[in-house]
Amino acid sequence: MTRTEEIKEMVRGTYDSIAPYFAGTRDRVWPPTMDIIRERSPCILGDLGCGTGRALVEASRHGCRVIGIDSSEGQLDMARISLENEGFLDGHSLVQGDLSSLPLKDGHLDVCLMIAVLHHLPSEEDRVLALNEAYRVTRPQGVLQVSVWSWDQDRFRKRHLSRTEGERPLDELDGPLSGDQFVPWNRGQQAMRFYHLYGPGELESEVSRSSWTLHRSFFDGRNHWVECVRSP
Repeated sequence: MTRTEEIKEMVRGTYDSIAPYFAGTRDRVWPPTMDIIRERSPCILGDLGCGTGRALVEASRHGCRVIGIDSSEGQLDMARISLENEGFLDGHSLVQGDLSSLPLKDGHLDVCLMIAVLHHLPSEEDRVLALNEAYRVTRPQGVLQVSVWSWDQDRFRKRHLSRTEGERPLDELDGPLSGDQFVPWNRGQQAMRFYHLYGPGELESEVSRSSWTLHRSFFDGRNHWVECVRSP
């Protein structure tokens, strides 16, 4: 197993193990994602890395047909419970899958979300491949919204800069490359989550290597965001 495969397997196992506790910490949809849902509803919406399904529930409330894909079966179980509790499970799909090989046909989606998921992939090549897979399954004139964590927030800034400036030896929380970190999870279950923390312009650079056309990008103080359009 390669280092990339090991990290992806670790991420999947971590989110399986923390799924019940993770669900209790994620109870709202980010405002930019709510804006996309309102603007594009009703539509066929795919949430890639859907986690516990909060965006799926909100899209369903706005008349969308939703498809949730996640590598973690535990997260999909939580998403299934969320949709069922709100009466939205019938007619919707929850599928275990990998971002690098999505189990969807070409041009199937009107709206594609990748919220706080791309940063779990361990190399730029993996992340560009995932963007291109999202492109493949989105129809012409369809849209993609992506958010990733930034290293330029209080809890990460000092550690990141001390690594990049060579001020400390690497330790068990440092990932293979600059910007890579293992972030502890300590709520109900102890686990480590791999992140590639993004710097300014980095997400836009990865989009430029993909087939997407960048529509806009912004930084909300903690997360970098892009919104992209699939060309005709």
